Amino acid sequence: MNEVIIKNEKDAFDLLQKALDQQLGDKAFTLKFDHWPLIEIKLEGDGYDSTITPDMAGALVEIQHAINRTYARTVHHSTNARSLTAEERQDLQFKAKVESGSSLITVDLGKFAEKLATSVADKMTPELLAITIVGVAVAGASLLAYKAYLKNRSEDKVIEQKALTKMALSQEETKRLEIFARALKHTPELAHAQADFDDARNEIVRATGDAKSLTVNSVEMDNATAKVIGITKRSEAQEVQLNGTYLITATDLRHPNEIKLRIKRVSDSKEFMASFLDHSLQQDQIKMLQSAEWDRQPVYLSINAHSLRGEITTATVISVQLQPEAA
Repeated sequence: MNEVIIKNEKDAFDLLQKALDQQLGDKAFTLKFDHWPLIEIKLEGDGYDSTITPDMAGALVEIQHAINRTYARTVHHSTNARSLTAEERQDLQFKAKVESGSSLITVDLGKFAEKLATSVADKMTPELLAITIVGVAVAGASLLAYKAYLKNRSEDKVIEQKALTKMALSQEETKRLEIFARALKHTPELAHAQADFDDARNEIVRATGDAKSLTVNSVEMDNATAKVIGITKRSEAQEVQLNGTYLITATDLRHPNEIKLRIKRVSDSKEFMASFLDHSLQQDQIKMLQSAEWDRQPVYLSINAHSLRGEITTATVISVQLQPEAA
């Protein structure tokens, strides 16, 4: 099988553009990442010599969370990293390299990207595989993604022109951002990976502490700028109502006093977990649910939920009705 090696950001975007332009054909290939994508974090200042502060350790944990969530979403079609097996969690763990002379931390996401590619290779066309895996790599650790994050976070803040100049996209990077926007349109799930890694990037910036400067993937900013950039609030889940017609595909009775349902919305086949407490529904409504599952028939559910970046984080069934007849 042919092997495609990606050594840098240029290689990544060359392959991404070919995939988006349908130039890869239908011949399968394997992806190999050679010292890319990397997240390189450098803190300079008194006392910063081969050390990791508690705040920076927390930022590294946030990177791991983003990796786990991205893998769960791509491989298991789950919004929750708890769907990962113990073996998968072990395989996805990265080791951060810390070098002397300053606090230089390097996180190599190449192994993660390769494992992700191996896990979905038999479920995707070569073009979709390239768009998904390279797209995740770009979203997770590219210089472009970091600059795009800084641009977004600095739009409503007062930042010195010198700092803004360092964050600015070059002409080539602007073209690459357009290519990535095409990838997001082609594979919307990439936007969730980008948002997860943006949360990690914000934690990195917030972890600057009393260091004189922070450099991430060659973009340097002073302490004052980092503090301004880092004050952005994390994304918060929004309350939504998801009333509609659903099929019940599975029932989980393992939790005391709580019943969890795997449901599929008939209108668009969107699947997610919803739950209710034993005493929260009337007995006739519970019987409707049982009959709907056993007979594989649709049922109308009223659902209160929380949505974060388009994904359902929690959902509670508050009432059940027979499927309304068409007028």
